[in-house]
Amino acid sequence: MEGKELGIELDKNLHRLLRHLDSIKDTLPMSLLLLEPHNKKANTKLKDFIEKNSEEIEDENGNKSISLEFEQARIFDQLAKNSEISNLAMKIIPESLFVALISQYDAFLNQLFKTLFKIRPEYINKSERELSFSQLNEFESIEKAREYVVEKEVETILRKSHSEHFDYLENKLSIVLRKDLPIWQTFIEITERRNLFVHCDGIVSNQYLKVCKENKCNISEIELNKRLTISSEYFKNAYECLYELSTKLTHTIWRKLIKEDIQFADEKLNEICYNLITNRQFNLADILLDFACKQIKFYNDSAKNYYTVNKALSKYLQDKTDIAREIIDSKDWSASSDDFKLAHLILMKKNDEAYLLMKKIGKNGEVNKDHYKIWPLFYKLRKEERFKEVFREIFEEDYAVLEVPKRPIQELIGEIIKKSPTLLKKKPTKTNKQKEIPKKRSVNKKATNPTDVKNENLN
Repeated sequence: MEGKELGIELDKNLHRLLRHLDSIKDTLPMSLLLLEPHNKKANTKLKDFIEKNSEEIEDENGNKSISLEFEQARIFDQLAKNSEISNLAMKIIPESLFVALISQYDAFLNQLFKTLFKIRPEYINKSERELSFSQLNEFESIEKAREYVVEKEVETILRKSHSEHFDYLENKLSIVLRKDLPIWQTFIEITERRNLFVHCDGIVSNQYLKVCKENKCNISEIELNKRLTISSEYFKNAYECLYELSTKLTHTIWRKLIKEDIQFADEKLNEICYNLITNRQFNLADILLDFACKQIKFYNDSAKNYYTVNKALSKYLQDKTDIAREIIDSKDWSASSDDFKLAHLILMKKNDEAYLLMKKIGKNGEVNKDHYKIWPLFYKLRKEERFKEVFREIFEEDYAVLEVPKRPIQELIGEIIKKSPTLLKKKPTKTNKQKEIPKKRSVNKKATNPTDVKNENLN
């Protein structure tokens, strides 16, 4: 395959992973938002039933339980079951989606290795894997046999630990991938925690502690045999870790092994960073733009300029104006094209000069009507009346806000807030602790047949 085709394959693999990570990230809050009212209802029903129909008793050892009349026992059992199942759902869903994040990364890594062996066939040519004569006869061609060897080689690599995957890559590529990678400890911890949920129901094992300590992970508050949980903040950190690591890994391999395809690599890396800015995911944008700006080679000055502008823009949109100015003013833009000059003026908050340059660029220049409506560079400027006046003067039409479709999670949150305006004032509900259901003791006062107990919620 040609370098361009291999670059496309690398990009498709990364794009697939990032979209899957985004999907899983959005699924968690949507699921919890939909479940929370039902969870609250189930717990409230149980609480109200206990308060109305039971009395608390304590034995000689200080153990507490509740006393119920016999005919109320079945209702209690069902309400307790409903509450327990609902609470478990609030716990299991974050854990399952967390495991799904790592699974998607592993699928990405599988394809990355296969593409790597296409880029560098010699890596497989040096493989010591042997095929018997009878096995060779089963293949239609040498290429089919090669595909089989690649598949088995990848399977062998993936059976190793996530740390050993990087050992393999560093050895083959002759570069240090983990240097200046502060996210490494987080990566090791989340992959080891994933193993705990898959194999140990989240209970901390000696293996988890050993691997995390070897990689200097921050686990000072984690103890052996304790059950770990997945908070919303932890889940977000895991998502960002995998997003960052996979992007850096893909583009490091891309630039190292397919040097002739650097133009496409620059375009796709800038596209990722731009999309993060438009989605207001500034933490990831800052990290990846810092990575992009530190590259040794760029396709041309324009590609490098885009990284610099977007790096400053991310800070500007976070109201970190001093940092934005420092970044954008680190370069002389006087010889640059008008679009970069305009970006420099806006990020330096020289709005009057920016409006003059907009008029000079006109309707057929390097910045067109759609750019003014879409680019996040003009996000703050679009709020000014002066911008609308200049836009009207240039294009002879009124500026109209471009309605960009919201993500499903944004629509859902909007609908829920619309129905319950007070929801924004509520403190977030903790979902990582299962509520303890009181022990019951049935007292047969009326000798009612349990089957006579009726409750429409039991079915």
